[in-house]
Formats: sequence, C-alpha cells, structure tokens
Amino acid sequence: MVKKTRKSPLSLPQTNDTWYFAVRKLRAWIAPEGEEPVRPFIMITLNLDQGIIQDITVGEKPDSIAAHNQLISAMLHSPKGVKIKPHRPARVFFEDKTLMQALTPALQQMEIECKYQPHKEMVDEIIEELLTHMTDDEPETPGLLAQKQVTPKLVEGLFDAAAGFYRSAPWIQIGNEDVLSIQVSPQQVPYYIVVMGQGGVEYGLALYKRWEDLERQFLPHDHPDEIIPIDGLHSLFFNDITQVPFDDLDAIEKYNWEIAGQGAYPVPLIFLPSGTVQRPNRDELLWYKAALTAIPVFVRDYLRRNAGGDLQAVEVSILMNTSAGVVIVKIIYPAGDLPKSRQFAYQEEDGEEQLAFPFDRRAMEGDMFRMFGMLSDRETNSKLAKAQQLMYQAWEEKNPAKRIALARKALKVSEDCSDAYVLLAEEEAGTVQQALEYYQAGMEAGERALGDAYFEENTGHFWGLLETRPYMRSMEGMASCLWQLGHKAKALETYWEMLRLNPGDNQGIRYVLVDLLLNMNRIPELEKLLKLYRDEGSAVWLYTKALVAYLKKGDHPSSNRALKSALRHNPHVYDYLCSKKRIPNRLPSYIGIGDDAEAIAYAANHLNYWRKTPGALEWMQKELHPES
Repeated sequence: MVKKTRKSPLSLPQTNDTWYFAVRKLRAWIAPEGEEPVRPFIMITLNLDQGIIQDITVGEKPDSIAAHNQLISAMLHSPKGVKIKPHRPARVFFEDKTLMQALTPALQQMEIECKYQPHKEMVDEIIEELLTHMTDDEPETPGLLAQKQVTPKLVEGLFDAAAGFYRSAPWIQIGNEDVLSIQVSPQQVPYYIVVMGQGGVEYGLALYKRWEDLERQFLPHDHPDEIIPIDGLHSLFFNDITQVPFDDLDAIEKYNWEIAGQGAYPVPLIFLPSGTVQRPNRDELLWYKAALTAIPVFVRDYLRRNAGGDLQAVEVSILMNTSAGVVIVKIIYPAGDLPKSRQFAYQEEDGEEQLAFPFDRRAMEGDMFRMFGMLSDRETNSKLAKAQQLMYQAWEEKNPAKRIALARKALKVSEDCSDAYVLLAEEEAGTVQQALEYYQAGMEAGERALGDAYFEENTGHFWGLLETRPYMRSMEGMASCLWQLGHKAKALETYWEMLRLNPGDNQGIRYVLVDLLLNMNRIPELEKLLKLYRDEGSAVWLYTKALVAYLKKGDHPSSNRALKSALRHNPHVYDYLCSKKRIPNRLPSYIGIGDDAEAIAYAANHLNYWRKTPGALEWMQKELHPES
C-alpha cells in the first residue's frame, strides 16, 4: 500500500493572480464558556483578480508561523462553492510590513513575489460585514482622541489621575448620597459629584452641572429617561476591558496609558436624552483630571466623622500644580440637602417587566383570617376586623390606584387599621418623611387596637398572633425611615423593641440590626446580638462573627476559626468582598444556603464594613490562599 504524502505548494500550478493578506484585531469580544472574554484576530486572504475570499480564519493572535501556514492552506484548498483549483499566486500583497518581511524568504522559495502594499479600505468593508453577524447593530462609541483638541498627552494625564483615584478607593468613606460640591478654577459655578463604589456595583463619578439635575435623581419618576439632564448625564465609570470603546483600547495599547487594574479602565461618557452616547470635550476631561486628583486628598486629609459615625461638614481649597500652572480645587461637603424620596420599583433579576405589584405574601394572611379568625379570643366582628378584611383585599389587588383606595376605605371604617397606614406609606408617600408619618400613625393605631394589657400579656409572642402583624409592620417601616433620615439611635431602639416583642424574629430584624450596629460602630452591642442568636448559621451571622473577632483580636487563632467557619459555609462571599466579582445591579430574588445568591445579598450590605477595617480583606485572602 502506497502511503499518501501531503501535497507541496511547489507542486501546484502557478497563476498570475495577486493575493492580499491581512491580520486584524476585531472590534468585538468573544467569551468561550468558562473563560475570560478575548478580542479575536482575523487572518484573511483575498484573491484580488478573482474578487473572492481565498481563506479566512478567526482565532488567537497569530505569529509568523501561523500566518505562513494560513497562506499555505489557502493555496492547497480552494474556497467552497468556487470553481477554482488549488494554485500558487504570482504575488502576495501584505498589509503589515513586519509580517511581509518575516514571510518573504519562505514565499520566495515558492517563486511568489512579496510586496508591502496596504489596501485597508477593502478589508475594512469585509470585516464590517463580518461584524454585523458577530455583534449588535448599535453604533460604536467614539474614542477620546476623536474629540477636538484632545491629545494623547492630555488623556495620559487623565488616566494617571484616574489610576490614583481608583487605588485610593474614596468610596470606602463616601457613599452614594454624600454629594460633593467641586469647583475647579477658573470655574465660577460648581459641579456636583457623587462618588460611586460603596455598594460594589458601579465605580467612578457621576457629575451634575446643576443642583436641580441632581435633585431630580432622588425624586419619584416612572422611567429613567425622565431624569436625564437636557445636556446629558455625565459619568466617569471604572469598567472592565470589554466595556471600553475600541478606539480607546487601541490608544491604550499604543500610548501605554496607566490602568490601575482589571475592572479599572476609566470610561468618561455623556448619556444624552436622545438615547445616544458622546464623549466629554477637552475642558470637561481636564475638569475630571483635577477632580480625580483632588478627591483622594480631600478624603484623606480633610474629611472626618463625628462620634456617631456621620461625616462632618467641611469646606477646603486644594492647590494643584499642573503643566498649565496652579489650579485651585474648592470642595464642599455636604453640597446641599437632597430630598428623601421613596421609589417603589419591582424588577426581575434579568430586567424583564413585572406586574406593577407582584405576589404579596400579606394577602395569605387574609386566608388565615377567614379560616381561623384572629387566632385569639378577641372580638372579630368589630369595625377593625372589617377594615382589616379590606386590607387583605388591598394586598391581593394588582391595580395601584385600587390598592390605595381600599386603604383609604379601610381607614374610614376604622382609624385603628395599622395596615392601611402601612400601604399608604409604601405606595402613596412621596418622601421618606411622609412615609415615616404614615408608619407612626400605623403604630399609634396598633397600640390603640391592641391595648396596654395585650402588650403585657403577649410580649414575646408577637407576630405569631395574627392581629399583631400590622403593628409589627408599622414598627419595621418606622425604624427603616428613621434610619434613612439619620435618626439612627431611635431606629436602633425600635429594632431592639421589635426583638423583645418577637424574639423568634419572623421578620428578620436581626439582620437589619447587624447592619445598623456595624454602621454605628457599636461592637459590644453587636456581640450581644450575635450571642442572642448564637445558633444562626447564615452568611450574615458567620461572616459578622469573623469580622467582629478580627476587630477585637486581629489575626488570632480564634478569629481564624471564625473565618474558616464562614468560608466553609459560603466560599462565594470572598469573590465579592475581595472584588474578584462585582455585585450585580439587581439583587437575586431568592437566596439559598451557601449559594452565590446568598453571597451577593451579604456583600451588598456588608462589603464596606470589611473595606473599612484595616487588614481585614488581606486577612481573608491569606486564609483562603495562604500560598499567595
């Protein structure tokens, strides 16, 4: 039997064809399952005389050997559907001079002429057509260097400032509602800045050129488009590489601009009311550079907290030396008083629309009421009972206006109907203060309805008794509003009272209390709470125990045991606390014991407490990855 041998290109007939060979990095991302996204390269061989694509390959960045093999393959195999036999071309034009020089010796041995003669427009058209099948049809965001008078040197300075800002992590100290007024000379009117990052979802700056534009973000609205300022919503995000405009990526590679790390590519954007996106102009980029440089100095040297843990008011002017001379950056905190609005949005995790009001578990109490009454020997034919029946109808009702109408009707039947005030607080109140007033009215109604003797007899069993639930709901809502309005001590007192009335804690108040006690830095009180529910096995409890142990003893055997226990229960938490993963925009609807959803829910509320504790995250990394 004769063994088949691979055909040599020299054995092929040679035509007078001219081929064109190009290698391009595509302006697209592909993400193989379980791998990091990559920008693929395309190797394309065109037969200029026949007007066909002789060969095309998409994959990793090719070296000269891969390019050589690609050309050989194009000679040995004819394109499908084309009546052209395998052959050698007379010549190959190269788009890349270095690649031409590397392949010329081998191709000359095959009697093929090599020439550097780029025809980029022709390849551009082919790649553009290819990309329509790989990406969506949205227009690309232009690069920073496409803006008038924006130079590589200017953007280099912006990236340097952004890298320093990111490494300083000012969001550990400044929350989303801690608005700064920043004025960069010779600016006459300040801009208003929100530092993003404390929630672990988005990082960067949101810039508002007018106070009313910022206020609008905190007022009730039906659609996000309603709150975009007329001249656009200005933001500088720190994103991962896949969110960076391709022109900027090419410039980063060409000019070696500084990037602080994965997920720290600065992307300044302006979102216009029309739905389009544009880039900041030269003056706006210089403003960003000054602000990014000054904010870390302001946070480190001037921003302080009082004994209650709240940021103190401060006004300071920071002098910065630049190539254009001395620039003065004036920063004021707080910039003003924002409205405490209430937003009631119901969104699925995947962003799909839901009904205005999803299934309300409170409606189930109506079935319990009808089957078992109030589960006590109290009178159930009273006006209050009839009002409560109306509220169970309200919880089942999907129409917002009808829900509110039923609550109003219930109050006409009985002013002691706590749940009516709860619904009005949740769905009619436009501000946190208005909601607080409704909740307080609900508590007063509940106290009248239950009576002093009832509290004495049933403390410790609240919530288990159906008639106590409206009062407990009012109490929970009131405490939440008190916290939002800055009345932390009163909120704390209310939450402790709720646990006294219902130590079984069906409402999960202990988890909220952990958050508040950490916020107020009341560690001894937090230890008391942790002991009160010592058998609790959730991520909140186990990781809080570990954090408290570290706060008290540092890297100690007892602290290490607590941390190991937490990591065994849910190792996913590490990724979110140590910024291996970002917390998603929408929190999961359901969580399971030890799963990724539980980790997200924990990190969303507790990420910053770990960040604020010097050495805590490094300690966690050391425990999980001792070799690093």
